[in-house]
Amino acid sequence: MEALWTTIDRIGIVIGLLLAIPVFWTWYAVTLGARRRQRRVLAEIRRSPGKRPAVLIVDLLVGKDVRAAVELFLVAQPGLAEIPPGRRVFVQRDRLLSPDEMPAFLREVRAVAARLIADGVDTIHYFHAGPAIAAAVVGAEFANSARVLLYQHTDGAYLNFGPLRLPTA
Repeated sequence: MEALWTTIDRIGIVIGLLLAIPVFWTWYAVTLGARRRQRRVLAEIRRSPGKRPAVLIVDLLVGKDVRAAVELFLVAQPGLAEIPPGRRVFVQRDRLLSPDEMPAFLREVRAVAARLIADGVDTIHYFHAGPAIAAAVVGAEFANSARVLLYQHTDGAYLNFGPLRLPTA
């Protein structure tokens, strides 16, 4: 009987060790892997400042989808076509933006801003379709972080109106 318990004990030890491997592997990937990715992003930012643009599309027009038009414009522009899809953010509402929905819209804009800032974005190409108050909210949210370049749809194309806030001298 003791030989049986000794064998079961050894099998239990082997199974425990085999189960510990994925647990430690996951712990390593989560803790040290995230730090390594963060260090890599920060090193890239230090090597090439001013080289991490992003695109922000805010579509608050009911019944219209401006994303396709903006994407076609981006593909045609040499500097904007290279912006990776991970740094292209789209905020859309399927109904009119009312005063009651402004807190939810503000939370969404803040989440987008936090994500872009965490990615080390230094220039945001901002395409806006909707009420001007929403553009003011976006401008206020990004006022102390990245340079925001505003694009306006005019005569079938997008025209760059320059930065939302001019630098003070």
